[in-house]
Amino acid sequence: MLGLRVNIFSENGLGEPEQDANSALTELDKGLRSGKVGEQCEAIVRFPRLFEKYPFPILINASLLKLSDVFRVGNNFLRMCVLRVCQQSEKHLDKISNVDEFVRRVFSVIHSNDPIARALTLRTLGAVAGIIPERQQVHHSIRRSLEAHDNVEVEAAIYAAIQFAAQSKTFAISMCNKVSDMIQKQATPANMKLQLIPILQYMHHDTNTSAMVRKLCTDLLPSYPAEDFVLVILKTLTQLAATTLVDIPSQVLLLLQYLNHDPRWQIKFRALQHLYHLAQPGAHLWPSGAVDSILDIALKTRSLRVLKLALSVIQVLAESPKICCEHQRPDSKLRELCLRNSLHPDPDIAAQAIQILTE
Repeated sequence: MLGLRVNIFSENGLGEPEQDANSALTELDKGLRSGKVGEQCEAIVRFPRLFEKYPFPILINASLLKLSDVFRVGNNFLRMCVLRVCQQSEKHLDKISNVDEFVRRVFSVIHSNDPIARALTLRTLGAVAGIIPERQQVHHSIRRSLEAHDNVEVEAAIYAAIQFAAQSKTFAISMCNKVSDMIQKQATPANMKLQLIPILQYMHHDTNTSAMVRKLCTDLLPSYPAEDFVLVILKTLTQLAATTLVDIPSQVLLLLQYLNHDPRWQIKFRALQHLYHLAQPGAHLWPSGAVDSILDIALKTRSLRVLKLALSVIQVLAESPKICCEHQRPDSKLRELCLRNSLHPDPDIAAQAIQILTE
């Protein structure tokens, strides 16, 4: 029933042309002041629609200050609703002019005795990391909560750490040793390690840190051969290499190793997607023989998906004059692959092959 009422409000409540921003905000404010949790929730979930319809800084600032007050004094259900608004309204957060007051109200809940309340606070702060990237007080709370005894709070701290590491060089570097220690600890549950590993992709701000992270991740691969671990680690290493560039040769070789020798199709598909991502900075960064390896895979595979992904990688690499020069001979593997597939029954594959030939 509550979900139905929310949908009705969302579709019709703000859809009247004559309703201006002030009257819309006044109506929602009445809902926030209601003594009924259901009506408060209905009002909160309508704010993202309000921001889209009336993206005025004054309105957004006033609205988010009201929501931060609801977060401060409300129950955990209402806090979760406010968190969803912050996550859904990311592109409007920079319109908050009273950032300090907004953060003060939300942050006050971090001192609650309730671990769920603290977890919701961490997630909300993480959702607004883009406007408060260097708040040392928040950084400290995230680090402290990573050592909490309640898993809900720790997982929320991990989420917040990922958001802040993406925004703050200072935070990313300061978290490197902490995250590395947690990943290597036997006591850390496997599912928590899976959540921690993606933070490492942001440790690219100096060569020593990125080298340490790369070694940590490559050492983890043989220790955790399960598919979900391999996928997360390969993605993290690829993101790191794409940012630093200096690690592209070694990462290409690592991905080719999994592509050639790991029998799991999902890992093969992801390896090719990561190779495509690493082809975009330029083929001149790829190690000798890597292009031939991709061509061999494309020539031998019976999987249409592998062939499509391999052709996508080759198509990007073929834009490089270096690759064109190396494979311009009439008997080259590149030409053989394209000629063989130019009349392929799958139109996408045929189009890719012809496009590579004509570049």
